[in-house]
Amino acid sequence: MFLLSLSTLTFAQSSDVLSWNKLKLGYEPSKNWDFGLEAQLRLKDNFGLVDEYFGEFQIDRRIVKGLKFGVGLRYLFENDTRGNIQGYENHFRYQFDLKYKHDVGSFDLGYRLRYQNKNELGVDDVARQFLRLKGSAEYKIKNWKLDPELAFEVWSKLNVGDEETDKYRITLGSEYDMKNAGEIGFYYRYQSGFEADGRETRHIIGLSYGYTIK
Repeated sequence: MFLLSLSTLTFAQSSDVLSWNKLKLGYEPSKNWDFGLEAQLRLKDNFGLVDEYFGEFQIDRRIVKGLKFGVGLRYLFENDTRGNIQGYENHFRYQFDLKYKHDVGSFDLGYRLRYQNKNELGVDDVARQFLRLKGSAEYKIKNWKLDPELAFEVWSKLNVGDEETDKYRITLGSEYDMKNAGEIGFYYRYQSGFEADGRETRHIIGLSYGYTIK
């Protein structure tokens, strides 16, 4: 009861609680190539308003065991609810990833370095660029299908004077493998900025379903 009350108080004091919902279809023709199509719907204002929705295409190429290089393209519809001009905006984003995974005992460890470039279409503006560094650890529990995974990610902006700030994310979640019927995932994510001035804190509840063709 104490933990429930504390959790409720924490959410009540936060700037926003969001819901991120994802559907993903993967295709793995060989151990060297991964293809993925993804659709997401994200809600804000305590699940009461659409924040954005988008589609993404991702390709990963295996370099050596455990190491992959990836390219992703994303088309977004963002709901701008601030300022004098509001409504949906069209954005395009591309990214380059370098990923590495390996096992240490009962842990699956993963690392990802990402360069991200995003801009609003039809607007003469400088693209927002970030470097993102992510580390994750999944603990394998014998005879248990909901192995917990903890991840920490840092965002560092590359544009001088960008209104967005450097930020970090902490994520705790798990996935349930339904064998031939795909995987269901869920997580809680805490996101905040490093700078105290104008910092926005977000609590994110994520749900996902994915199916991979091999």
